Amino acid sequence: MHKDERNAPDPRYILSSVDSALSILNLFYEHEELSASEVGRRMGMSRSTAFRFMVTLERRGYVTKTAGGKYRLGLNLFSLGMVAYNRMELVSLVHPYLTRMAEDCGETCHVAILSDGVHVMFIDRALGTSSLKMDTAVGYTQIAHCTATGKAILAYQPESAIRQYLRSASFPQITRNAIPDANALLRRLDQVRRDSYASDEEEAEVGLTCYGMPLLDVSGKAYAAISISGPTTRMLQRKEQHLERIAQTVKAISRMTV
Repeated sequence: MHKDERNAPDPRYILSSVDSALSILNLFYEHEELSASEVGRRMGMSRSTAFRFMVTLERRGYVTKTAGGKYRLGLNLFSLGMVAYNRMELVSLVHPYLTRMAEDCGETCHVAILSDGVHVMFIDRALGTSSLKMDTAVGYTQIAHCTATGKAILAYQPESAIRQYLRSASFPQITRNAIPDANALLRRLDQVRRDSYASDEEEAEVGLTCYGMPLLDVSGKAYAAISISGPTTRMLQRKEQHLERIAQTVKAISRMTV
């Protein structure tokens, strides 16, 4: 069996409708515009089925209908592509700094972004050298205010974005230290702005402490945050050194991006 076949997804788990929709979008690699009839002919499906696919994709902004009744790719695909590109660019830029920070402090370091307005996504990490360390997978998501990186990002968002977050986010009591409600979160965000750093003090996992600081654009809005995470005892013992190391790293990254 070919290596690619061994690594291919199990066909039992493939959703045929999703697979068809993505195959339709792939047609636009070679065709700038297509009618529903042309899509149906190339996909081996009826015009009515193709039309329903195109209407669905149009509704979600992945294709747009022209004055002549044909379809072309929509702006949502461009936006998704730019999001993916920007994330890869950020990881490429930040990873050497994360690696150096992890080597210096011995703890695991992360960079995270606000992925959907409510959750943070860890898009890169550098594992610490200590035997007992945090091992969060790249792509892991968590409710933003349950993490140091999330609070660091939220504290430097426009007021309208914070209000939207408070309307959308839940406040699960994962541990006894978890933030209980919106008012408590607002107080913590005020503290983050005063202290210039955020912390997760066993709020997401008992025994784990994390310190984070935001990466700011020229307007002062946070577009990401970096952090150091590890067992609470070690983190508390070296808190000031960790904060100084994060601050130096943020400053170095900012010189590269501004």
